[in-house]
Amino acid sequence: MNRANQRRGALMFCVLACLLIVGSLVAWILRDALRARRETKIRVQLQQTERLLDAGILRAVKQQQKDPNYEGEQWKPKIEFGGRPVPANIDISVANEQLTVVASLGAQPHRTRKSHSFSLSPTP
Repeated sequence: MNRANQRRGALMFCVLACLLIVGSLVAWILRDALRARRETKIRVQLQQTERLLDAGILRAVKQQQKDPNYEGEQWKPKIEFGGRPVPANIDISVANEQLTVVASLGAQPHRTRKSHSFSLSPTP
């Protein structure tokens, strides 16, 4: 009976070792999947911030064309991201005929910001 117990013990040890290896692999795969998901979310948010910046640039140009004395504004469009409202802000400032647009999307610590400065040449 002693030999049978030794075989069962050795078999149990092999099974536990295999479970440990499989568990480690599953944990590694899950960690990698979560990291990839976070990176994708950040990448998508950066693209949305670029689109928000484009909208701010367009708004600045149109407002400057409508009113030559336009001094800028702070614009807070309502944006949903993944079905939830997300804080969005566009700051437009004009100084020495230089327009600066800063777009920010999200809340800390996941806030993304993009900016662009340009000047409009006078139209004849």
